Amino acid sequence: MGVLALRANPALSSAPQVDTGPVSIPDVPGTELTWEDCVRLATANNPALQSSREAVLNSDAVRMGAYSALYPQISASFSGNRSYSGPGLYSENNYSTSYTEQLSLSQTIFNGFATKGNIDQARAQLNLALASLDEEKASTSYNVKTAFANLIYAQKLMTISRDVVDIREKAARLVRLLYEGGSEDKGNMLLEQAELDQAVYNLNQAERNLDLSSVQLMEMIGKELPQPLVAEGELKTNPLTATPDFKQLAVQTPTYFQQRAEVDASAAGITIADSGWYPTITATAAAMRSDTQFPLKVNGWSAGFAVSYPIFQGGQTYFNVKAANAALRESLQNLRSGTDQSVSTLAGDFKGLVDSADNVRIQDELLEATALRYKIAEQDYRNGLMSFEDFDTITGNYVSQQEAYLSAELSAVLAEAAWEEARGLGAIP
Repeated sequence: MGVLALRANPALSSAPQVDTGPVSIPDVPGTELTWEDCVRLATANNPALQSSREAVLNSDAVRMGAYSALYPQISASFSGNRSYSGPGLYSENNYSTSYTEQLSLSQTIFNGFATKGNIDQARAQLNLALASLDEEKASTSYNVKTAFANLIYAQKLMTISRDVVDIREKAARLVRLLYEGGSEDKGNMLLEQAELDQAVYNLNQAERNLDLSSVQLMEMIGKELPQPLVAEGELKTNPLTATPDFKQLAVQTPTYFQQRAEVDASAAGITIADSGWYPTITATAAAMRSDTQFPLKVNGWSAGFAVSYPIFQGGQTYFNVKAANAALRESLQNLRSGTDQSVSTLAGDFKGLVDSADNVRIQDELLEATALRYKIAEQDYRNGLMSFEDFDTITGNYVSQQEAYLSAELSAVLAEAAWEEARGLGAIP
């Protein structure tokens, strides 16, 4: 099995990493998942991703359909008619029968560039769907990465919680022995027992959190798998680069391409609205045969053209053009506003990632220090060289710091996922 590397940025951290210990998972049948497994499953099964793919196919079909107006329209028809006519109700009957078959062709020669506008608009809608698909890929990658990291965090938290229970049990046993020996008071013994009970509660809570994380990961990958899920990986992030040009990154995001496509669609809408000012020219041709019986022997054909020009439509074209121009101006302002917002979002997410990576380094150093202090304090307290208050404080700091370091690792991974999503990147192909 591969391992997802989600490590605190080594370029920002020179301190040695403190191992949080192996992941301890119940030894029951389940499913082991690597990061690559999650990406593969989500790519194939995530419903939101599949919906976006279908939207692209829909838009592409509409785009291809828009070209149909450029080609001649050909139709074939056949009709049969039976009729009666006579001078009165009792006169001799006069019935007639006729059959007609016809092949017709019509071609739009000019329609005020409406066809061009419809094609351009359909192409813009396809580009919008493609950009939306890219955005959904980035969003799905973020959600899957977040759920996978949360499952790793929950697994490691279980290990830490068990370690904390062991630490509290040792401390409670030591204080009880000292109390029974007459060198410690009952209040301190009861306090240590309460802290042990708190540690057991935290362990039970961590177990419930583990179950929830499994459910959330299955939701993101879009597939039911045998429980429990076991994530194979570490909470590590990739090295950071120098501060990027956020303006340049902003115009490469799916959001920018979505809004750019909306501008193109609005521009095509003006072309469609302007077509109302122009005449429509159509050419037609038809070949036919008719007779009163089969085979049909009377042949004929016709050809012609038609020009229609709307003289007055109650101002419809005028207002359509006015509305289309307003829609274009609106989409241009949305593009400008969206780009500025993307720059701000990118800058904020990058700052959050750098801060989180730095925090992992700091929390690592603190964990190393508190671990050493706890080891020394335990020995000193056992030998009567340290008060209970100092021993309890140092023990509490060590316990808290283990969770703080793990939380910092998770925060760094989530910050990296947010930074990738803001740029429209991710692991989903």
